[in-house]
Amino acid sequence: MKLQLSLEWFLNPDHLPLIAGIELGWYRDAGLDLALQVPDDHYDGLAAVAAGEIAFACNEPLHMIDADRPGLRALGCFFETDGGIVLQRAAGTRLLEGGEVRLASPVAGGVTDAIAVEILARWCTARGAAVDPAQVRIESAGFEHLANLRAGFDGAWLCFANFEGVEARQAGLDTDFITTDDVGLANFSALELFTSQGFLAEHPEVVATVTRLIGQGARLCREDPGQAAALWYAYSGTTPTPLVDAIIADTCPRLIDPVVRDATRWHAMWAQFDRLGLSQVDRDGYAALYA
Repeated sequence: MKLQLSLEWFLNPDHLPLIAGIELGWYRDAGLDLALQVPDDHYDGLAAVAAGEIAFACNEPLHMIDADRPGLRALGCFFETDGGIVLQRAAGTRLLEGGEVRLASPVAGGVTDAIAVEILARWCTARGAAVDPAQVRIESAGFEHLANLRAGFDGAWLCFANFEGVEARQAGLDTDFITTDDVGLANFSALELFTSQGFLAEHPEVVATVTRLIGQGARLCREDPGQAAALWYAYSGTTPTPLVDAIIADTCPRLIDPVVRDATRWHAMWAQFDRLGLSQVDRDGYAALYA
């Protein structure tokens, strides 16, 4: 059976639990032909799954609540990291003094922007400064976060500690990594696996096999980061570099096995953002993701 799984953006080591089973033939042995799909837009995979066009997608759990996506079903988390905003230190000082900052975001607009402003407002409040939302300008600039910082942006939003955090340190950039945890917000920097209501009802055994093998891939990478690196370079066709080695080493301990449908895992995230008026999904809508 041929299956497509859409990524949330470009292929990277966060996807090692998916790559392991493909490279080692686990899906083939189970009678499945799983192909990873790189989307044109961050939300394309979720839309295609909800519409029944492809079987699976992975994306951050924030997108379980930033828009209502009827028919989407959450299957479990296979990776979780710390995430937030990488901010140039000079820009942070300017913000605290009442100046403006310009953030690059892969998905500018709506709830996502509002959460970025909330993070910066809480960060400033903890340092004795008040922030007007007008001080924060957010522009859509893709996922090349470090390139955006080098191009003149004051900060980058929706960054992962195991990727951009490592990259910023390796590059010696003078930045602060402001995580959701630092400012008292629930974490959502993770990758959840999704399918559609229809596919789950029609092919429960396939869904169970895929989730099991993704968890098996996560376990292999956690237990043997050296093999994980070899699998990454083989699948991606890239040449080893110290930066990617460091990213893989930081990523592997963050992988999760088994992959389990758990309505409680992101409930605190939903509840907090609902209280803040930042969730576009009500209680029943959140529960439906696990129906």
